[in-house]
Amino acid sequence: MPDSRVAVAVDAAVGVVITALLLAGLARPGFPLLRDWVATPTPPLSDAALGLGESAARAVPQDVAVAWATRALEGIGLPLWPLTGLLTAAFCVWIAVAAGALVRQVVRGVTSAGVDTPGWSGHLVRLPAVVVAVWNPLVVERLLQGHWSLLAGVAAVVTLPVLLAGPRPRLAAACAAVAVAGLTPIGWVLAVVAAAVSLACGARRRARSAAVLAAVAAVTALPWVLATVLGGGGAGGVGEGGGFAVGGTPGVAAFAARAETGIGTLGSVVALGGIWNSAAVPPSRTSWWAAAALVLLLAVWAVAAPGIWRARRDPTVRATVPLALVTWLLVALSATAPGIAALAAVVDAIPAAGLLRDTQKFVALALPATVLAWGLAARALAPRLRPVGAAVLLTAVAVAAVPDAPRVLWDSLHPVTYGEGWARVAEIVDGRPGDMLVLPAGSFRSTPLWAGGAAVLDPAPRMLDTRVLVPGDLVVGGAGTVTGEGDRAREATEALLRGDHPRTLTALGVRWVLDERTSAGPRGESDRTLSATTTRFADPELVLYELGGTDGQELAVPPPAPPPASQSSRAAVLAAHVAWLVTGLAAMILAAVGRRSPR
Repeated sequence: MPDSRVAVAVDAAVGVVITALLLAGLARPGFPLLRDWVATPTPPLSDAALGLGESAARAVPQDVAVAWATRALEGIGLPLWPLTGLLTAAFCVWIAVAAGALVRQVVRGVTSAGVDTPGWSGHLVRLPAVVVAVWNPLVVERLLQGHWSLLAGVAAVVTLPVLLAGPRPRLAAACAAVAVAGLTPIGWVLAVVAAAVSLACGARRRARSAAVLAAVAAVTALPWVLATVLGGGGAGGVGEGGGFAVGGTPGVAAFAARAETGIGTLGSVVALGGIWNSAAVPPSRTSWWAAAALVLLLAVWAVAAPGIWRARRDPTVRATVPLALVTWLLVALSATAPGIAALAAVVDAIPAAGLLRDTQKFVALALPATVLAWGLAARALAPRLRPVGAAVLLTAVAVAAVPDAPRVLWDSLHPVTYGEGWARVAEIVDGRPGDMLVLPAGSFRSTPLWAGGAAVLDPAPRMLDTRVLVPGDLVVGGAGTVTGEGDRAREATEALLRGDHPRTLTALGVRWVLDERTSAGPRGESDRTLSATTTRFADPELVLYELGGTDGQELAVPPPAPPPASQSSRAAVLAAHVAWLVTGLAAMILAAVGRRSPR
């Protein structure tokens, strides 16, 4: 036990160092704002946050968890801006610790020497596996896309084979991992797949463990499942009648894994890369270096292959390596024309199957096998190169996969300070009837004030406690426009861009128009509409218009917006969030008590 604790401490220290290198930019004061990563000082507990708005419940229960945590920090007087950055760092360190445990577990079962040997030699040989678990294209590209909360699911995927496929299944800890991964629907899916495979390959108490995990999985999925049933959107894009409202075949094609330079789609996913958005790819992965890094990766796998073969009967190996092979094959096939057609048919036919659209996320299921390959390769090279030589060589190979990761993340993860105008606008619109449209049209913003002009999700829905109408359409280079779920938002936006009379918008329930004037994007003939409205606030960054009424006065009769979610629906979804939180906390407490109790 003491040796195990030392190993965990060493792996955690390595994880802290790697995390600090990758996330150093978040140490600067301000709120992270990059593509899908939107942190704000005042996230509301709105219908949209609960998943009960017109858009899909993609960030449930994440948005509510962040809103609760923000209120807790505010209540005790702590700064709000580090919240999501600290959570992201914690997930990265968790991945590192889980990677070290995974390697120790497998090597312990096949040898009495090497990685599991106490002392610094064992720690050095384990170092490359811990580094590659965090410093890899999957983690870096998802951070650049703003998918910080997905890392909870990635961490659970690496952890669950250790907890469930080992000689002593740790059920409470596994339940806690599933609950934390459930911060997003896709993280939940990843964790459930990893748990199911690990249980199937484990040797003890499968039935009892499966029943408990199934119950926990059901409870932790309740927030987004109930929101999908009770709300207007759907998890991942379920539209009316259960069909996928986000573009059908074009939508699936737009989010398919992308082939990197010189290595094709299969090579990209084997290297843990291939995210659909080329703008979220570090420059090193867009050049010939991607092919060179793949060759080095395959060399590591070749060195590790004898060790993997000797350990082939180990339950942890059986739970990770075959899953990686199947994952690589399916993700690559899903980017072909037949694969796109088949997946589009599934997405159109099955409610909530839109979770499968971004197939490259499932490459996370191959990360545990990659970690094992690095660990076993290091052990194989240690007798020839000495532990320090093997550690230095393979760590360099891991870093070489994305050598520019720290610089790119430093430049991209540049926190922002919101202008005072946002608070002024919130004072006017929060809690008042009537919906809001935003200009320029679209879900994303590009302004020199934020992220150096890079595209970021509009923070208005996570800043203002009013219903912000967003169509959710996404323009993907080379794939056209992927249509979102907000039909009423799209109709109202089109009317505004045509310059229709304000009465057209009020008939659709719109009361406010917020022009984010420093952002580039389409505004059409909106000036014609806005010339007949009342300006309620203006500064160099924002202009807030109210449709109708006299200057400085509210409308006598609010516009006939569709009613918000019912109190019963909100109460049910909030109760589901509480159940998710309580289940996760209870599992963590039981896991901690179990670790301390004598065996």
